[in-house]
Amino acid sequence: MHLPESFHTACASWLASDGVFTVLDPNFADGAVFCAFLNTKPKGRLRYLSVTDHPKLALPALPNQRLAPGLHYFDLPQFNAELHLWVGPAKAGLQEFQGPVNAFVHADAERPPARRLNLPQTPTNPIRSAAVIGAGIAGSSVALALCKQGVQVHLFDSASEPATGASGNWVGAFHPHITRGDSPLSRLSRLGFDHTVQALGELTGQGLLEKGKDWDTPGHLQTVPLDEAARMRETLLQLNFPEELVRWVAPNELLPSTLGGLFFPQGGWVKPARWVQANLQACGSLLNTHYNSPVSDLEMLRQQHDAVVVCCAEQSIVLAPIEGARVGSVKGQISKLRAVAVPKVVLSGESYAIAPPDENWMVLGATYERPVLDLTPTPQADNDNIARFKAAFPDWPVGELLDHRCAVRSVWHDRLPAIGPVPGMPGVYMSTGFASRGLLWATLGGWMVANHCMGQPLSIRLLEKIKPRGVRA
Repeated sequence: MHLPESFHTACASWLASDGVFTVLDPNFADGAVFCAFLNTKPKGRLRYLSVTDHPKLALPALPNQRLAPGLHYFDLPQFNAELHLWVGPAKAGLQEFQGPVNAFVHADAERPPARRLNLPQTPTNPIRSAAVIGAGIAGSSVALALCKQGVQVHLFDSASEPATGASGNWVGAFHPHITRGDSPLSRLSRLGFDHTVQALGELTGQGLLEKGKDWDTPGHLQTVPLDEAARMRETLLQLNFPEELVRWVAPNELLPSTLGGLFFPQGGWVKPARWVQANLQACGSLLNTHYNSPVSDLEMLRQQHDAVVVCCAEQSIVLAPIEGARVGSVKGQISKLRAVAVPKVVLSGESYAIAPPDENWMVLGATYERPVLDLTPTPQADNDNIARFKAAFPDWPVGELLDHRCAVRSVWHDRLPAIGPVPGMPGVYMSTGFASRGLLWATLGGWMVANHCMGQPLSIRLLEKIKPRGVRA
């Protein structure tokens, strides 16, 4: 196989690097150059940014996939590498990859104009010590991502143990998001979903989680009201996603219900507290935990550490104020009922329901209450959760109420998370604002923050939409 001279030059530079090495390939073609990089074994991690105009590419050295147009991410821990693939017009792809790169490869006769690329830049010095505030799914994911980079992490939380907020819920759901026009929220949700599944798989491979007991991907059914069904089916036809990602399900096809909906075959559930625990275990000796340690001011931590990451939901904006930011809090109550019959898939839409198969309970919810006056569970909220479930699945038997729990969701003005550097506060970062999709955003947030801290931010226009921000004037 003929490889371009730029490949050999890039490999020589990579061999001399012990950090993250970013390569831009503006013509992915059949992936041959990428595979050649994977066969090289330097100690530095490879980040491969690539562009192709073939929307149904079968990737070499990866499970065959039918890709939807847009940005796709593949973590390859066995090769110490990650692939970012833009599927679509080359010009749009080159505009997406706007961060610093260390090298680029090209066919010698088709070298792209240098003005279309951000040529190699010297990254900032990577950090060696970080303080992370918040020991939920957001903070534990950031801590793990930093520890993977060799950073000493100090994790602070005001509670006596991890996962006491929304991350302490008995179980939660994760699945991609679909909107008409394929909004940034939807595209980001697919990227976050890939990160989540990859992270849970890695922790399972390390023996820290058990698939089927702590998490699983049985599929997710999002029911749609009758008066919206036709428009949603039309949306699916327009988006033309592969059925491996999402397909339409008719009423009574999967479960007894008069409602149809979107079925995500890879959608799943996870017990968030177990995920948090596994993240912290995976950090190893680089993690130092500080429970019963509320933080009211960042200044001392900024003096003691190279970076401070705020991951404490609604308190994040208090510790790290951002001009023009508009952030709200929403109370959500979930209800635990005895499982008389267990739905084999996760349910959302007109009713949210999850029943892990090894348990004797199912969780219904969650309410969406504001303003947040207190976190006391109420009988009315339980009744609302049960009523919504019965309206969607009138013939499904439910058992008696066993327990209930309330938590607070932090919601930014546009319902997108806030991940990245805090403006006006050098060395301070955020991973917060997850609303009701924390299980989608947490691992993506950890990965993004770690890249920033190590001086290798991946500035993709899509990811720029979730940087900590105020409301546009």
